[in-house]
Amino acid sequence: MSVFLVETYVVRGDKRAEFMSFHPEFLKYKEDHPHLFDGVKSWKLYKQDVGQPAGLYIEMWEYESLAQMEEVNGRIFADERMKGFDAQFHQSVEPATFAASIWSPVVQGGLTDTKADGGQ
Repeated sequence: MSVFLVETYVVRGDKRAEFMSFHPEFLKYKEDHPHLFDGVKSWKLYKQDVGQPAGLYIEMWEYESLAQMEEVNGRIFADERMKGFDAQFHQSVEPATFAASIWSPVVQGGLTDTKADGGQ
């Protein structure tokens, strides 16, 4: 069963444009260096549109296990370019708003479109 590294944070007002501008570069780097990210089952970034604190981001990294997360993150953050992305990221975030936690699924299952699978 998967585990998720969940990071929440608010981007500094004066760094919003810079924060958004390095994501395409990060995604290209991730695509061009799949060996670094081998073991990351999924990565998602969400922005809260309603609620407090305003402008909260939630970043989710999915791994098969805690041991795999440690192995993969050790490899990712040993890479010099990834160290640069990490530095850019932390310069963009309000430090007091940053939190990281590990989540695991309690109930798994999905909703299906009954019409798509032949149901009524």
